[in-house]
Amino acid sequence: MVVDYEGDLVVFTVGMRINRLWKLNKWWPVFTAMPRMLRELEADPELGLLDSRTMIGGRVIMVMQYWRSADHLERFAHSQDHVHRGFWKWFNREIKSNGDVGLWHELYKVKAGEYDTSYINMPPYGLARATADKEAERTDPDDHDHDHDPV
Repeated sequence: MVVDYEGDLVVFTVGMRINRLWKLNKWWPVFTAMPRMLRELEADPELGLLDSRTMIGGRVIMVMQYWRSADHLERFAHSQDHVHRGFWKWFNREIKSNGDVGLWHELYKVKAGEYDTSYINMPPYGLARATADKEAERTDPDDHDHDHDPV
C-alpha cells in the first residue's frame, strides 16, 4: 500500500518531556492538555487537522500530526476561540521558566509529490491514515529487489 494523496501538507510533531517526575502537579496539566486539543480538532475537520498519532516512550510524549496547511495550524494555535491559546498562556506563566516540563514542536511543509510511502502488512497508518491509501503499482510482481525494502 502507498498513499493516495496529491496535495501539499504539513507534518507537525509536538511533544513534552517530563523532567521532574515527582512534580506531578506541573506535568499532569501539560500531559492532559493535548488530548483536549486533539478532541477539539477532531470535532471540526475545517480546522485543518488530517490525523494524529500519540506515542509515549519513557518520559517523552510525542504527537505526530498531519495538517492541510501551515496556515490552518497557525490559525488554530493563535485563535482566542480554541483551547491552545489558553493553555499556552498558562504554560508560559506557570511552567516555562522552572524546567519541570520540556516542550517542543517541529513543523515540516511538504510539497505535493515530495513524499514516499510504503505500508506492508499494516492497517492505514501515518500519512495513509491521514489521507487515503491505494495498492502500490508494481512493474514486475516477481521483483524481490531488497534494496528498496522499507526498514
